[in-house]
Amino acid sequence: MKNNEPEEVPVASIERNPWLLAASFLTSAVFIFWGYLLLKDVNPAGMLVMIPGGIFGFQSLWFLLHPFALIYADKVEIRQSFLHHRTRYFVDMKETHLAEKGGIYITYNDDEIERLNLFGIRESQKNFLDSHFKAQITSSLQKRA
Repeated sequence: MKNNEPEEVPVASIERNPWLLAASFLTSAVFIFWGYLLLKDVNPAGMLVMIPGGIFGFQSLWFLLHPFALIYADKVEIRQSFLHHRTRYFVDMKETHLAEKGGIYITYNDDEIERLNLFGIRESQKNFLDSHFKAQITSSLQKRA
């Protein structure tokens, strides 16, 4: 059966911090190598070490293949990890502003405030993300009026 819905194309993509990628790959490599050494000596503890190594390895690969955020015309998808994936719609947002400690505060239409943690984002793209939020929220407010 053919899907007739058009594929959404992101307006912008927010990349991950290369230091986070390097630290993630280094951590997974250490666990996997340590588990390999234990298994090579026929030590059953190697299996216990390989489990977090496999999880860290999968998370590292996931970090490499997925950007931190994809901004569409009406929503933003933020993928902080393979367990934490949220979609926020610009129709629900009223305003945003950057926090001093590296986050973004999102104020929704019902005056609820949420702090969005930006751990793992490139430092150069924090202002870019905030400006895209503000531009898309302004556009959404104009469409609603």
